[in-house]
Amino acid sequence: MNTRQLALLVVALATSIASATEFSARYCDKNLLPRPIKLVPGRKYARDRPIDIQHLKLDVTPDFTKRTIHATAALTFKPIARPLPKLELDAIDLRIENIDCKGASIADRDVAAEKLTLTFVQPVPADAEVTVSITYHAQPEQGLYFRTPETGCKPGDTQMWSQGEAELHRFWFPSYDYPNERFTSEVTCHAPEGMEVISNGKLLSKEKGASGLMSWHWLQDKPHVNYLVALAAGYFHKEEDKAGALPLAVFVPPSEAAQAKNALLDTKKIIEFYNRETGTPFAWDKYHQVYCLDFLAGGMENTSCTFLAAGLLYSKETEQLRSLHDLDAHETAHQWFGDLVTCRDWSHLWLNEGFASYYTVLYEEEKLGRDAMLYSLWREADQVFKANDQRPTVWRDYEDPMQQFDSRVYPRGAWILHMLRSQLGADLYRKGIQLYLARHRNQVVGTDDLHDVMSEVSGLSLDAFFDQWLYHGAFPELSIDYSWDAGAKHAKLTVKQTQKLSDKVMLFRLPLPVRFTIAGESKPLDFTANVTQTTEDFYFSLPRQPDLVRIDPDYTILAKTDFSPPPDMLKRQLQSDVIGRMLAVQKLGGRKDAETVKQLVGVLNGDAFHGVRTEAARILKKIATPESRAALISGIKQDDARVRKEVVEALAAFHEPDAWSALAKLADTEKNPEIRAGIVRTWGARPGDAEITPRLKTELASKSYGNIVALAAIDALRAQNDTEAAPAVLGRLRASPLEFHSRDFAAALDSLAFLAREQKDREPVRQFIAGYLTSPREELRKGSAKALGTLRDPKSIALLRPLTEVEKPFNDPVREAAEKSIQDLQALLAGPQDLKSVWSEMQALKKKTEDLQKELETVKKKAASQRVESKAKPAKP
Repeated sequence: MNTRQLALLVVALATSIASATEFSARYCDKNLLPRPIKLVPGRKYARDRPIDIQHLKLDVTPDFTKRTIHATAALTFKPIARPLPKLELDAIDLRIENIDCKGASIADRDVAAEKLTLTFVQPVPADAEVTVSITYHAQPEQGLYFRTPETGCKPGDTQMWSQGEAELHRFWFPSYDYPNERFTSEVTCHAPEGMEVISNGKLLSKEKGASGLMSWHWLQDKPHVNYLVALAAGYFHKEEDKAGALPLAVFVPPSEAAQAKNALLDTKKIIEFYNRETGTPFAWDKYHQVYCLDFLAGGMENTSCTFLAAGLLYSKETEQLRSLHDLDAHETAHQWFGDLVTCRDWSHLWLNEGFASYYTVLYEEEKLGRDAMLYSLWREADQVFKANDQRPTVWRDYEDPMQQFDSRVYPRGAWILHMLRSQLGADLYRKGIQLYLARHRNQVVGTDDLHDVMSEVSGLSLDAFFDQWLYHGAFPELSIDYSWDAGAKHAKLTVKQTQKLSDKVMLFRLPLPVRFTIAGESKPLDFTANVTQTTEDFYFSLPRQPDLVRIDPDYTILAKTDFSPPPDMLKRQLQSDVIGRMLAVQKLGGRKDAETVKQLVGVLNGDAFHGVRTEAARILKKIATPESRAALISGIKQDDARVRKEVVEALAAFHEPDAWSALAKLADTEKNPEIRAGIVRTWGARPGDAEITPRLKTELASKSYGNIVALAAIDALRAQNDTEAAPAVLGRLRASPLEFHSRDFAAALDSLAFLAREQKDREPVRQFIAGYLTSPREELRKGSAKALGTLRDPKSIALLRPLTEVEKPFNDPVREAAEKSIQDLQALLAGPQDLKSVWSEMQALKKKTEDLQKELETVKKKAASQRVESKAKPAKP
């Protein structure tokens, strides 16, 4: 055991109890993002720009069988302010064949782990134009991905696609891989006849070459940043449309052709809406959407061609549970926010993602009405509250750019814009955004640029607004009490800010809207309470006692508010606006009486908006009384699939026979595969049930879109710890691996290992899982390595160890999974005396490491001192 393995083993032993619940972990939507590549501590600032890149030209020939490329990258640039002695480009694992240079001469080149450095014979003068052409081979591990039959994809669905954000293009072409530099680009790709090739801009030519390959030549003549360069090639089914004169198209794998029209339903309407809302016409030559197998994100907004996850396509059987209009709206909004104007460094990422998230909300109103828009904001706020992140939205202490892609920039960013729009008014806000886009078109921007424009058009300082919402974290937490003084005819509100204050979280200054509805008045009376202190009293003179008091009735402030109106008001609030009804339903969750359940049943079965009905189902589950259970059972046959699914999930929390019986009866007739999968998953709580066991076997063998019902059956068998089901699960996975998405199949491998972990003969399962250790798909290699640890078979250590010996200049999730599994397996073999010995060795190793670190720091300081002394010596005469 080497020192690295020793350290990892001790960490595993120390954390084994804490990690016991990991078996129940599942992938969530936020994991549809590229993983961090390399963690680097310290505050991050925008890079220096020694050169201005004029143009990037890529010529790429992919080999789909070997999953490699042969390519030439030509960069035309000018030094900005000083003579340039050397050019540093980001490049990882590129096998350089040849370098040509026009406009300068190269004296030397250095190929390091992450950089390609070209030293010039003479420094290139400022503003002198140079073109460097680099020819190379690559088998990219990131940035460019192949999906072929050799990788386990369906025959006929072969494809290759790129994903540049945040800084991944360096894995397949040498570049300045940072967002504060814009340039034009062109891509030529040579692909087999019958394939489609999609890239940025407009198609200049498509012709057959001497090699028999088709050469597609795309030109993006409008500047964009490096991560927005895009290339996809493969076999696709294509659907076309137009938004005015703008060509639209969607490309899906041929096996998903039936779902293609779903992906293009809203695109034309979205673009027309954004053209009006931003006052800025769509800037690019076309808009193509390409659905990619195993895509790393939900979508990626490359200029003029968005790439999206094929796993998000859906069938009509899912009813209202699935739609692509919100994903389409988000990614299309990026064509303005993120593409036409781009954040100048990753600390300002919210200018990309917050805008895209908010304009998705605005399109929700355009498509489905104001209630749907407010409900979208409700869900965004819920994400912010659950994350409870104290870090600011503009944050420089990330260790990898991908750590920025979280609730601070997506839902919180959307809410920041909504609050700004609410305070300025829609027309003035729209005027500001139009100026912001016009002034900074084809530029990189920071938060100060938006601040300046909005202050300019409004005449408002907005300093406090931007300070508390962009440069500080969290959100206000308000505790509000109401009372009525009949003699003075005053309504009193006491507002307390209860959030914990720190250097990151400040006391907020809020224009808090308050609305009183009074019998006999033609319209409600609106006031604003300007909240600035920890505790404040506000008095409102009214003609009579109000029938209803609403705090922030138009939903304009991102605040977690605790306000409990009197019971009669709460009842009236159930008939008010959609947010008022949502809040009232939540408040009813604190009661368990029959009258409360009766009110919630009325909401569940009668409210006009699905979001309020689903909230009622959640609260009935929370109340957890026989009456609430009966209410859910009686309401199980909801017409709206979103509500029906929520009722199913609520009933799953009950273990009484009548709840189980209701779910089983619904399973007999339910056609929606997602709801059916939800029911099947509830059977995991019924181990040994003679009625359920044969039904699980039937569902395991069933066919559904994405195999979600079979996956639910595997989940249920795992929850039951039904070890006798391992052969059936093995047979299902072995028979049709191509029918599962990669993430789902990886999770299923782990469930198989869990079910087989106590079998005497684990060899068939071990061999099957180990077969995926060499899969070309990283997700399956990682899943296989994890599952071998779950299998608890020490024989797997020899298979896993080679994966831990591969050193890469970036984070390797496969190696990490293999190391974790080896830790777990070695812990099984270690006895008490072994653990004591390991701990002693670890303490000695820790001390030795600390001593070496001190020596290294001393050496660094001496070296730095010598450099300073050398520079300080006077030149010899």
